[in-house]
Amino acid sequence: MKRHAYLVAALLVAGAAGQPALASDLFGSRNSMEKQHAVAVDLDYDFARNASEVAEVVASGVLEEVVPNADFSMSGVSFPYAQPVVRNFVERLAAEYHFATGQLLVVTSLTRPLSEQPANASPLSVHPAGMAVDLRIPSNRKAQAWLAMRLLDLETRGVLDVTLERHPRHLHVAVYPTTFEAYAAAQDSLIAERNAQRAVRVVATAVVPQPVAATTHASADWLFPAVTAGMLLSLVAAFRRKSAKAFAALRIRRR
Repeated sequence: MKRHAYLVAALLVAGAAGQPALASDLFGSRNSMEKQHAVAVDLDYDFARNASEVAEVVASGVLEEVVPNADFSMSGVSFPYAQPVVRNFVERLAAEYHFATGQLLVVTSLTRPLSEQPANASPLSVHPAGMAVDLRIPSNRKAQAWLAMRLLDLETRGVLDVTLERHPRHLHVAVYPTTFEAYAAAQDSLIAERNAQRAVRVVATAVVPQPVAATTHASADWLFPAVTAGMLLSLVAAFRRKSAKAFAALRIRRR
């Protein structure tokens, strides 16, 4: 929880001053890196040593291409490939982020072979295994806050591990495949249930007016006779008035 507070503070304090956040208080932890690496090893992921090995893993179908869409873009990504679970994570997070902030999420790194790791990279990094993604820190402070809180919430759920880094400045996210897949499946199930409930409500609403239509139809059964009777009464009354006037005129002439 203390680590979470540092991350939010680093983002929001700098954001409140109108400046992009700096990661002066958080550099990650050895334990988190060991956990990320251990998960990748347990899943038997290949750690690409160079560009050729990245190409081989991609050709084998283990890594999938991550294609920018209406919710996110890429900047400086040399190898736009990742484990399928990471691609799924990026697309889901970007959709939520775009909806909440109106901005596009920016991906700055995905798979990165050992030969192209920066000098300050951890030897336990899971970028060579395609299990991590780096995200640009938004300049907009509200977007910073949303992104930080969303990632921290997912970290609390055990879905991922997020670290605020500064060389270069970005958010490093390692996705835990098994936990994320279970989380995503639960979310999909919840969404499907809500959509089903909405569909039931729509159908119910559409059915409600039918009795009104039946009533209107029933009303038409007595409306025509009533109108007809009214017209007859009006004709009779008019005839009587006309007869009365004629009779009165006749009496006047007789006088």
